[in-house]
Amino acid sequence: MKKKKAVLAVLVAAGMLTGCLGDGGSSTLNGESSRIFVTEEGILKTSTVEAYADQDYYNAEELKAYLEEAVSAYNGTHGQGAVTLDSCTMEKGSAQMIFRYGSGNDLAGFASEYEDKANQVDSIAVTSLSDVLGQTESEGTVFVKASDGKQADKKALSSKGESHAVVVETQNPVTIQTQGKLLFISGNAIVKDRHTVQISQGKSYIIFK
Repeated sequence: MKKKKAVLAVLVAAGMLTGCLGDGGSSTLNGESSRIFVTEEGILKTSTVEAYADQDYYNAEELKAYLEEAVSAYNGTHGQGAVTLDSCTMEKGSAQMIFRYGSGNDLAGFASEYEDKANQVDSIAVTSLSDVLGQTESEGTVFVKASDGKQADKKALSSKGESHAVVVETQNPVTIQTQGKLLFISGNAIVKDRHTVQISQGKSYIIFK
């Protein structure tokens, strides 16, 4: 049992399993690889995906129990609803764990505490573009259109002020998928499809419908 628990812990600390993102992208959480998902309501989720080879070492019920224990322990310190385990599945050699968070601080804290390396960020927050536009101007942030990579002017940005803005700072590569279609990104984020960006490190702004 001790060996099994050690292996289950490795799953939570797993790196990203590479998957095909697809040209068009989807508004539905992509379960093929680890990522942070942002809903149209501004709710933050993470998906951690890891391959396993030997079924004898992995049991879905044990993994779920381990994760629920981790969530309970975190919520005991940070308050009920800080983290919720939405689902835990194991099939065809792939385990997927989806968590939902009460805030960006909870996502950053839980991913760090339980070493979810694929989704570790220093900070992440969801607000509106109008709320951060002044800040981005003072920082000299350059936005480009997600559709064609051309630089976005102030008029174009101001016209989308009510759109969602994801502000993320990270030292590790992360993938972020938005439920709404991407509109603008800051220069250090790379568009992978209409809903997905990859960030290597630093501070990024992701604007979506």
